[in-house]
This record gives sequence, structure tokens and C-alpha cells, in this order.
Amino acid sequence: MTGRGFWILLHMLFGGRHAKRNGIRPLGGFRRLTVCCLAAALLLWIAVGCRSEEEDAQDREELRSQLYHLSLDTENELQLSRSDKTDMVMAYTADDAFNPYTCRSTLTRNICHLLYDNLIDINPQFEPEYIVAKNITVDHTIVHVQVRSGLVFSNGAPLTAEDVSYSYYLAAKTKGSLYQEQLKEVVSCSFSGMTVTFVMQNENINAFRLLDFPIVHFDPSANKDFPPIGSGRYKFATFSDGVTPNTSLLIKNQKWYNPEKVQIETIGLKEMPSVESIVHSIEIGTFSYLYSDLRDGEPKNVNANYAKVDLNNLVYVGINTNHEVLADENIRRAMYDAISTDRVASTAFSGMALGATGPFTPNWSQAAAFQTRNGRAYTSRAEDLLAESGYVTMDAAGVRSDQGGVRLSFRMLVGRGNAAHMAAAESIRSQLAEVGIEIEIVPLSTQGLIQRVAEGKYHLYLAEYSILGDMDISRLFTPGEGLYNGPRPYDSVRTFHNYRLGQGTLEDFITAFDGELPFLPVCYRMGIVVYSRALEGVGAVSEDQPFYRMQEWRMRDG
Repeated sequence: MTGRGFWILLHMLFGGRHAKRNGIRPLGGFRRLTVCCLAAALLLWIAVGCRSEEEDAQDREELRSQLYHLSLDTENELQLSRSDKTDMVMAYTADDAFNPYTCRSTLTRNICHLLYDNLIDINPQFEPEYIVAKNITVDHTIVHVQVRSGLVFSNGAPLTAEDVSYSYYLAAKTKGSLYQEQLKEVVSCSFSGMTVTFVMQNENINAFRLLDFPIVHFDPSANKDFPPIGSGRYKFATFSDGVTPNTSLLIKNQKWYNPEKVQIETIGLKEMPSVESIVHSIEIGTFSYLYSDLRDGEPKNVNANYAKVDLNNLVYVGINTNHEVLADENIRRAMYDAISTDRVASTAFSGMALGATGPFTPNWSQAAAFQTRNGRAYTSRAEDLLAESGYVTMDAAGVRSDQGGVRLSFRMLVGRGNAAHMAAAESIRSQLAEVGIEIEIVPLSTQGLIQRVAEGKYHLYLAEYSILGDMDISRLFTPGEGLYNGPRPYDSVRTFHNYRLGQGTLEDFITAFDGELPFLPVCYRMGIVVYSRALEGVGAVSEDQPFYRMQEWRMRDG
């Protein structure tokens, strides 16, 4: 018998993390006694076999390492008879490790949402929900997080404040971490008892909303060849029968913190080369679920169940208010009024976007009540504003000018690599032409666009801004931040600063923003989930949690 065969017998006796990863169920009763005798014989055979002392030492070290985990985790996980049959099947990228901080593909990142719980989540209504955190208080620049007691990782180890602190440092300091940008405001992190304290660089009542990072087990002796241990709905496993290649899958984590457990027991993982091929597999029923932020505009056609996902990605028109004409607030208001944001969302993004009603997404209830636009164009009001500023003469090309012959003609920079952005720019160009404003679209490479904007060499530009969980959009109207060029819009800056300090309201800021319009909100882009007809109960999900309320999902038989 091979060394691997012996380890299988050992795992069958004692269970544990590696047993579960190999799809083996611990035995009991008479069967365990029988296997004990066989294992004892094998131990004797191994002891007298022709092996070097160095090899024996390596085996003992490996056994010591594995028994540490076996002592933590002894529950039954997976029947051998179910190794080739899973309830759900999802796509993943095989060469992208299941590390929640450094994984690169969207597919693998989706799987990580199932393996790891966040400290907090941002739900589909863009509000925070406490997960590992039990309570959070913000005191000026200090954020105190009380960790929920009684939580355990999938291997049975208790989840502590030290694990949260350790996870923060991995999330914030690991090279290439997906969470570095949102955690750069954190100056330090410490823990005492079950409380973790974050010191922030600036005061911000929403600072705690940036702490939606995944928590992993602090275990210096863990095998680095396996993913970190998490506390999520599922745990990673590998089944091997010794003949066929290893099969990766997710198995239900019986130790998950929520008493409302998921009903789907196992999720198979398979490689798939493209989003389109995954969607096709979902359509024919061989795959079950896909989340995509549609960053690349796929999929184009879906013949399966799907739902739209609200993203916090604002498509906007930046304005160089150093330009003499664009410094006129009437001109900016006229542009805003002349654009139907619903029309841009419908035509440029094929309906996978929400027309802007103000600077924040219409689906964030805290702001929606104060955002007064409704996505329609106000053409007559735009024309009145232009006339009020003296632009009444129309030339043969239909472009307005004032008495001094200054024409309302501008260039708008756009990233040529993004088809949806190019289509949005064309929609805006045609709508502004209806009120006598001429726009020349200037396609640029991504790097070229960034450079021109940073240098202030533009009239207008169209871009997309991914808003973090704290809803901070100040970079879009603060000079020196690289996205805005022009005099400081004092009312917008002042009221937003006061809101962050807890000394003002969102209503104050939105009112000030509407008066100054340092940029033009166009639409909020959306993502999509595509799922098989056999999967029931899928409701609203979020970018932060694409498996939101998965406890309500069911796989229909047949």
C-alpha cells in the first residue's frame, strides 16, 4: 500500500481538515475497530521498512502539523458516494489561488465570498450589515469594533479579535491586495479582549463602512498550499479516488455563525474559459450561477434566469471650470438639464445602468429623498438658461454663440477602449446638440485620458468612478485630487466635509452640489447575476455580497 493509502486510513479513523478535503468520512463502531487493526499493522510495516531517518523525521513533522488541525476539526463532512454529484456547479479559475486578498479573477473572488465572512457587509441597499462585527462605534478618528463572541472558523478554531487584526494587516499590507485602496485611511489597528480598534487618518462618520474585508484564521503553522481557513458558509475541499484527477468543490460549513444555514450542501467547481461559455452552460443547466459586474460588457444575450445588480459605479462628465465659458454655472446647469440620464442608461448600457438623479445612486435611500431629478431631459429649461447667459444666436451648424461670437463648442475626452463609454459620449453629444451645444468626442487610451485629466488639458471628459463603501465622492470636486480642475467649489467642499464630521447633513451637501455642479452625474452602472432555472429563491444581491441571503436559495430536483 502506498503512503497515501495509509493516510487515507488514518483520516478515516480520526477525520479532520485534510480528510474533508479528500472527501473522506470518519468511521465509527465496528468498522473503526477493523480499520484500527489494519492501521496498526501498517504502522509496524512502515516502522521496519527501509526508510532513512531524515524521511522519518519529515513524516513525523507532517503528522504533527496535521494532527494540530485534526484535533480542531472532527465532524463528518462528505459521503464518498456523493463525490461526483454536487448540488450546484460554479466556474472558477484554477491558477488563481483562493486567497481573498490577492485573487485576481472575478470568478475566484466570487468563490471567496462563500469561504470567508467579512467584518461587515454592504447590502443591496448600500447600507452596512454587521457580520463578524457585533457592534461598532465611531469617536472622531477612532473606530471601535466589538467582535461577535462564539464564532468559530470552519476548522472549529474560535474566531477572535486577534484574527480580525491579523486579517486587517493581510488585507491592507499584502502586495496586490484587493483591499489596499479602501484601507489606506487606517493609520493603525490594535486589539484587546474582543475589541479591535482602528485609528483613521481623518474624521469620517462613515469610516467604519470601509471595513468590509474578509476574516481569516491566524495560524502560523497552516499549510500554505491550501487556502486560508475562513468562517463562511462553505469550506474548500478536494476529492480524489487515486485514479482520476483531484476534484475541487465546496462543502457546507456546519459551523457557520448564522443559525439560518444554507440548504445547498455542495458546490462543484469547474474551469470555464469565458463569461459567454459560462452563461451558455447555465442556459443548458450544467452550471448554476454567475455574478458579473459587466466591466467588459458581457454577457450580451441571456436565455436563462437573471437579475440586475446595483453597483456603486458612477459614470459622470468631468468639467474644467477654469474654462471661461464652463465657469458659468448657467452653462453647466443647462448641460445637465439637456441630458436625459435615463436615455444614456438605456441606449449606451443596454438598460444595465440607472439614470442618475443626483450625485449618489438612486437606490441609496439616505440620499434618494434629497435628489430631485428624475432622469428626464428638461430641454426648455436648458434653453432658457443658455439665453439668460447671452447665448441666443444660432449659426448654420445649429451651435449657439453670444454677441461676442463665442460659440458653445467643447471637446470631450473618452476612453476609446470602453464601448459603453463611447456610446454614452455619443448619446450626450447628440442630446446637447438639440439645445445648441456642440461636442467633439476625443477618444484616448486609458493612460492618455488619465494623463490629460491630471494635467487639466480638457474641456469635458467622461469616466467612471467606483465609489467605496463610505460614499466619499469628494475627489470628483476637490482641486488637487487629479479628477477635478478649476476653482474650489466652496459650498460643495464645505457641506461634504461637515457631513463627514457629523456636523451637517446629506441634504445640505446635495443642495450645495445642485447649485454648483462641479461635475455632471450621468448614470450608475449595473452588474448581473445569471442562474439556472433549477435554482430558486435568488433575490437582490450586492457587489459586496453576491450570495446575499443564500439561505433562501434552493435547487429544484430534476
